[in-house]
Amino acid sequence: MHDYGENVKFWDKIAKRYDLITIKLSRDYPALIQRIVNDVNGAVNVLEVATGTGLIAMELAGNVGRIEAIDLSSKMITLAKSKISKDHLNNIHFTVQSAYNLDFKDDHFDLAVCSNALHCMADPQKAISEIRRVLKDNGILIAPTYCHGVNWRSRLLSRAMSITGFKVYNRFGMDEFIDLIKSSGFTIIKKDVSNDFIPLVYVVAKSV
Repeated sequence: MHDYGENVKFWDKIAKRYDLITIKLSRDYPALIQRIVNDVNGAVNVLEVATGTGLIAMELAGNVGRIEAIDLSSKMITLAKSKISKDHLNNIHFTVQSAYNLDFKDDHFDLAVCSNALHCMADPQKAISEIRRVLKDNGILIAPTYCHGVNWRSRLLSRAMSITGFKVYNRFGMDEFIDLIKSSGFTIIKKDVSNDFIPLVYVVAKSV
């Protein structure tokens, strides 16, 4: 199985601390989740790529028909499953899968979310192309992504983070990231940047 740059051990290692780390490191994470919820807008059949412990999927559950949420880390998925069991959320299905080889049919989903993950993948275009494959025509991709290459401060912080084991394979600039989405079969509907510790580029795109 392909992985996100042979870095699965890191994600398995931090799985139990993932929720705390994610919320602590991003000042705007609650607002980001709410924004994703608003943009999902009642989609029937949703895919989430790189779900982690299911933080976003669980917030979306009350606003969509069904969610297929995948992650390469089996420990992340185990924790996600335990959460939905406690909360009796029956419309989320968590599986261990690679973003490079999604186990779904073509033209299957109305909407896909891939939040804060593409910069951690060795081959992000392959992942986006797979998402495009499983999305219906005119399907929606929501892809908030930290762009570690936007300025000198973000590049410096990114390299410091790598010392802790957090591997960043792509230090995108904003235009570079937008071009990546476009070249993978999407048109951009909206885009903007929020000034978190590392700038977050929030992109919504439509499959063509």
